[in-house]
Amino acid sequence: MKTKLFLIFALVIGFIAGITVSATAVDTLGLCLCAPMSGGAAPWVKKSEVGTKFAIERINARGGIVPKGKRKARMLELVEVADDKNDPREGASIAQRFIDNEKILIMIGPLTSTVALAQAPIMNKHRLVQFAIGATAPAYTQAGPYSFRLVPTDAFQGRYIAKWANDQGKWKTYAVIYVNDDYGRGLAEVFQTGLKEIGVAENKVVASEAYLPNDADFSVQLSKIKGLNPDVLFIAGHYKEGAMIARQAREPACNAPILGHDGLGHRQYIKVAGKAAEGTIYSGYFSLEDKRPYIQQWAAEFKEKLGYDPGLVEAIVNDCVEIAARAIEIGGNTRQDIAIGLSTIGSYHPSVMGALGDNQFDGNGDTMRDMLMYVVKDGVAVFYE
Repeated sequence: MKTKLFLIFALVIGFIAGITVSATAVDTLGLCLCAPMSGGAAPWVKKSEVGTKFAIERINARGGIVPKGKRKARMLELVEVADDKNDPREGASIAQRFIDNEKILIMIGPLTSTVALAQAPIMNKHRLVQFAIGATAPAYTQAGPYSFRLVPTDAFQGRYIAKWANDQGKWKTYAVIYVNDDYGRGLAEVFQTGLKEIGVAENKVVASEAYLPNDADFSVQLSKIKGLNPDVLFIAGHYKEGAMIARQAREPACNAPILGHDGLGHRQYIKVAGKAAEGTIYSGYFSLEDKRPYIQQWAAEFKEKLGYDPGLVEAIVNDCVEIAARAIEIGGNTRQDIAIGLSTIGSYHPSVMGALGDNQFDGNGDTMRDMLMYVVKDGVAVFYE
């Protein structure tokens, strides 16, 4: 188990033994951001950067952060934004660069499970927190005590969607199309396992077809799926390819409803897919329709400053920064202190309210939160009813 409790024990032992780790000799508290600037997930990075900077400016405007054990508030600083290219080798190189930079106290990112799993051994060995914004692969749960994530795992989402779909009582057969990487394989596998666990016969999943990241032609996979006439098509991938799959699925007249997850939850999915997006159902955990005061105030301030409504990406990175700030307040301003602070949110300290709602972690550093279901109607994603 990737339990974080040993971090708390380490802190206690350190105090008893008179051992302390001094903070870096800088006036600011340094964060870094790691996300892909190319490939299917590239649009995430600009939104991630905008959302991160907005959150930092918002925290600094209210006086910054007073780390545990300190009297003086310090400002947050975004030290570097790195392009991992959705390449595990590039991600590992970035991880090494970040751990060598003493100004960096925590990394926000990466986005994909493939990069996160490549970076995790390096980050954990050198005790720098990796706070993933989209690594949903179940394997990441075991990545190490310095690896956290804010989004629900595929193990949770896949089972949740499987149960939800079965509970609707109107779909008997399923087809699955997934991106052939850690992310897509994990989600597709858990979705199918989830169906089996609730009593859906294995032969009711009539197809399970893979595609490669950044593919643009899905005709071979969709022709097979069309011939099997499934009641519903589950897409386990990012919104860019998902939108093209939706469009191409309609071209050979595959009329099965499209079912997805938070990876499809992006305005660009609807924009690129066009009419083919209509009726798409997907899970998520952020909505501007959420009336809780923090969410409404944050969204209003964001729109006033930047001129457009924030979306899921901005919400995720906002909460990562807010939670990191809280971890510094309750843990301290060293790398280990921040890991300890994060590990206590939800167990020893209250959850942190953010744009996604209440944020807290289990003993493995995985987030615990409620899910929402959306459907695309008239070009807009609304709550599914």
